[in-house]
Amino acid sequence: MRLFLTSLFCIGAFAARAAPCGEASSKGLRVEAVDQRLEINLEDGRRLRLAGVEAPRASAADPARPARTRDQLQGWLTQPGLTVDLELLAASPDRWSRLPARLFAPGGDRSLQSVGEAVVEAGLARVEIDPLARPCLRPLLALEAKARRERLGLWADPAFAVMSAADRDALTLRAGEILLVEGRVNAVGSASGRIYLNFGPIRTVDFAATVARNNVAAFGKNGVSFESLSGKAVRVRGLMETQFGPQIELSDPEALEIPMRRGD
Repeated sequence: MRLFLTSLFCIGAFAARAAPCGEASSKGLRVEAVDQRLEINLEDGRRLRLAGVEAPRASAADPARPARTRDQLQGWLTQPGLTVDLELLAASPDRWSRLPARLFAPGGDRSLQSVGEAVVEAGLARVEIDPLARPCLRPLLALEAKARRERLGLWADPAFAVMSAADRDALTLRAGEILLVEGRVNAVGSASGRIYLNFGPIRTVDFAATVARNNVAAFGKNGVSFESLSGKAVRVRGLMETQFGPQIELSDPEALEIPMRRGD
């Protein structure tokens, strides 16, 4: 496994130079600590969350993943003399007193790197479909796809493998988890104020992805025509629910990936 998986500071040398999503508004800040959810405490008292980055979680194969990833990130960001730049994505903190942000730090070649992109590219975390990070989600998803193809970090763990929409029993057992599910859309329908992407012939039995009517317009603005998806292979991402059969509700267009290339 590559050296940068044991020393997150080195990840910066590999981080892709993605198109900028915004500019840092605060510079020369110091990080005090990082926790296991990758939330970052600055020395000035502010608490940040990396927008668009899902907190790592433990698995049967790697129960120590959250603590180890925290240690790696903290080791990078709290080096003596190291300062970071900050782009806040909201003016007010959330109910957990966290400010959504993009953070930039010197990497292995000393140029500034996006911390979130570095973590995702190394396979240490997955992308979170975060509306506040929407301008930056596509670069993050591209880096995630690269890490997945190369089976870096958590992508070598079966707990994080992309699941088949046809395996409804396995999906049902993963209720309450954020999953990536891929398959071919069998039919597109609507009922009870929702659009349904049905991946099998039996509704409430086979896997489906749903979109509430009040979110349909956002998908249209992103170029998604639901009617055109019938018969196409897609990948969806979200919380697995099983009250009406295995389902994932899609509230953001970036949670639906099309077209899907083999290996992405």
